[in-house]
Amino acid sequence: MKKGFTLIELLIVVAIIAILAAIAIPNFLAAQVRAKVSRVKGEMASLNTAMESYFVDNNAYPGCVVGYPGVAAAMYIPDSISTPISYISSNAINDPFRSAAAQPPYTRYRYLHPRSLYDPATQQSVIDTYESIYGQWRISSSGPDRTAGPFSYIMVGGSAVWNTMPLYDPTNGTVSDGDIIRSQMSADGQYPFLVK
Repeated sequence: MKKGFTLIELLIVVAIIAILAAIAIPNFLAAQVRAKVSRVKGEMASLNTAMESYFVDNNAYPGCVVGYPGVAAAMYIPDSISTPISYISSNAINDPFRSAAAQPPYTRYRYLHPRSLYDPATQQSVIDTYESIYGQWRISSSGPDRTAGPFSYIMVGGSAVWNTMPLYDPTNGTVSDGDIIRSQMSADGQYPFLVK
């Protein structure tokens, strides 16, 4: 009599492996997202320290650079944060949730400094609105959905002000629509104006 597995036994083993894979793969992918979120929060904490050190030496926060090759509206941290004095080793820190293929070529964290974007002589009310929410600077990551925003706008002094964006919240699932934000006023982005 030949010994071996029957077709039924093999199908049962394959079904068990498929069930285990269906349980394990989503957990593995969620662990990757949680690791990236932790990385983003750590890098933003380092950038926060660099910003505050820069402020101590210069009595002002670094202005944001507007424009990036191929992306006119991009805003990022200037080279002055890393040269000539190295408050942080590099200002070119990439957001792990943005890819060059999806949004070429702007892959850095977004950095907003309203005083360098708007003219205080004519747009002080716009600056005041931003600073009432974020303080003098804000850094944001696209979050697990890999897109910035969606944003809500309010009109201040004839200008549309990029006011709020939903915040990343892990209770909404690992692919929450929100962005990960850190600003001068808050390490976790929790403001009454912002919605999760």
